Amino acid sequence: MKSNNIKLGVSLYSYQDNYYFGKHDLEGCIAAAAGSGAEGFEIFGDAMIPDWPYISDSFVDWWQGIQERYQIQPVCLDHFSDRAMWHNKQLSDDEMYERGVMYLKAAQKLGCKYIRLLHDAHIGTQISPYKLTTPEIAERLLPIAQECDVIMAIECHSPTSIEDPVQQAYLEPADRLGIPYIGLQADFSSYEFCMSTADIELCIHYGCTREVLEHLREKQRKAYFSGKEFSFDEIKGDFEGMLLNEHDKKYLDYSELAYHESVKFVKTVGSYDKLKEYAPKIIYCHGKFYDIDKDGQVDNMDYPRIFKALKEGGYHGFICSEFEGNRRLNLDHWCDEIEYVRKHQKLMRNCLKCDK
Repeated sequence: MKSNNIKLGVSLYSYQDNYYFGKHDLEGCIAAAAGSGAEGFEIFGDAMIPDWPYISDSFVDWWQGIQERYQIQPVCLDHFSDRAMWHNKQLSDDEMYERGVMYLKAAQKLGCKYIRLLHDAHIGTQISPYKLTTPEIAERLLPIAQECDVIMAIECHSPTSIEDPVQQAYLEPADRLGIPYIGLQADFSSYEFCMSTADIELCIHYGCTREVLEHLREKQRKAYFSGKEFSFDEIKGDFEGMLLNEHDKKYLDYSELAYHESVKFVKTVGSYDKLKEYAPKIIYCHGKFYDIDKDGQVDNMDYPRIFKALKEGGYHGFICSEFEGNRRLNLDHWCDEIEYVRKHQKLMRNCLKCDK
C-alpha cells in the first residue's frame, strides 16, 4: 500500500524466535511478512542465508523465485558491525572495513537497496569496551557503496535520535566527497514515552513486583498525555510506602544500567518537530514495537504522531515492522509473532490513511 510515497515492510528479526526454534524457515518468514500485507522485508544474512557469508547462484535463483511467488521485495540487509564475533579478540578497523565490503556486495547480489549499519556512536557507548563501526570506517566504505549502488543506513536508535549531533560525523564525509551513499535510519525506539507492558512482563520474570512497575508506567503515561516531560525524581516518594524487593530497588535505581536493557523512565521522548524537520534526510525506518494494546495501538509509542511527522515532513521510503516484544514475552509464554506483526502492519496502514 502506498501513501505519501511511504511503503511498509517487515524486518524478519520480528520472527526471530519462530525462526530460531524451527517453527518457520526463511521462506516461512518471508511468506508471513507478505501475508501481513507488507511490500518489502529486511533480512539477517548471518542467521538466515545458507553458507553465509557466501551466496551461491542457486540461492540467488531461489531468492528471486520467492520474491515472485509472494510479490514482496528485499529492502535491507542487516550488518551488525560485530567486532566481537571471535571469542578471543576484537576485530581491527581493517577487518571491520573488509566485513563492510562483504555486506555491501552481498546486498547488491540480493537486490537490497540498504544495509543497516550499527555505529559506534550509540550502542557502542553502552557496551564498552566493545566498539562498532566508526566514522572512519564508514568513510572508507563510501566508494564501495557507490560502486554497489547500496546505501548505508546509520541506525539512530534510543538513547540517541536522528537529530543527535553524534550522527553528523557519519554524514559529513558523504557531503565532503560527493558520495551520497550513507543516510539516517530512524528507529522508533527514540519515541518511547513509557515502559511497555512487555517490559513489565520481562521485569516480573526477573523478580520485580507488578504493582511497582505498573505504578511507574501509569505515571509515565500521565505525564506524556498531559504534555509534560516525565521526571522520576518527582514520584520517587510514591515507592517509599511500597514493599520493594531487591529487584524492585535495583530497577528503580537508574544507576543500575546493567540490570535492564534500557532505563526508560529517565530518557527524553524524541522531538516530533525534529522528526518532521529531518524527514527528508531519513532514508529508512524501523517501526519498533514491543506490544499492541486492546485498541490496536503500540502501547508505549505514539504512532499517530510519529507517522504524522514523517508524512508532513515528506519522508518517502520503507518503514519496516521490528517486533522485539518476543524476547520479553517468550520468557513466560509463547507469543504469536506472526499475529503481532499482522496487527502492527494494520496499525501502520491506518496511520498512513489518517490525515489528523
